[in-house]
Amino acid sequence: MKARLGVGLAVLLFITVARAGFAQSAAESAAQAGNSLMGEKKYCQALAQYRIALTTAPSASALLYNAGFAAYLCHDLATATDLWERLRRQDAEDWQVRAKLIQAYQALEKLSERDAVRSELFDMWKRGGNQDLAGQLEYCRDRFDVGGEKVMAYEHFELKGDRALRYVFSVMDESGEKEKYRISLGSYELDNRMWHEMTKPRPPDDQRLFHLDGYYQWGHATYGMYTTEPSYDETRNLVIAILEKKLDPVSTSTRSK
Repeated sequence: MKARLGVGLAVLLFITVARAGFAQSAAESAAQAGNSLMGEKKYCQALAQYRIALTTAPSASALLYNAGFAAYLCHDLATATDLWERLRRQDAEDWQVRAKLIQAYQALEKLSERDAVRSELFDMWKRGGNQDLAGQLEYCRDRFDVGGEKVMAYEHFELKGDRALRYVFSVMDESGEKEKYRISLGSYELDNRMWHEMTKPRPPDDQRLFHLDGYYQWGHATYGMYTTEPSYDETRNLVIAILEKKLDPVSTSTRSK
């Protein structure tokens, strides 16, 4: 059993660490103290308690995951990646720790390591052997702050449906628990059909049109149209420019009241 602390759209779900393999002891007390401190958002103090627990149970998967999470939120990225890499090596089916490593390597700007773990995650998803992962449409790829905003970035595993999305950048409120608005890179069927019909010479049937859009309380804004799919890093830079008010929309529409 893997009881973990996790984030779902920035809402922390705090769960007691499973007692797998280590008895009632100072280590278990330290793990429980770590959980409590996480609930109080005292991440660095929580990490110190998890370190104590790990001296007795160095391979406990829940401890490795939670300690890595505490280190990440404490901005100790080197420790976070070390702990999560230990868990990754010992559990070939743990897709969640791979998603966390992608976030950590992004923050460290270790892009080759990030891309290697991402490829591993997508290979796992394509194989379909992990039922939990197979049921996921997306995963949290990145977390960052810019322009006074907290952003959680999600990548979809495939372009699917009439309003297919590749990336969604959720801009959160001050609590980090509620989305204020979002910016997304998508490729919609209606837009693609119109683009193919109206463009001369006609684009190849397998070529898609992508667009970067903002969805706000007041309405909608389009920031760009792309005949070649932008990479994540290119899209991220565009979103940062929007949040820093360096990129204006090419069109807007106001929501009717």
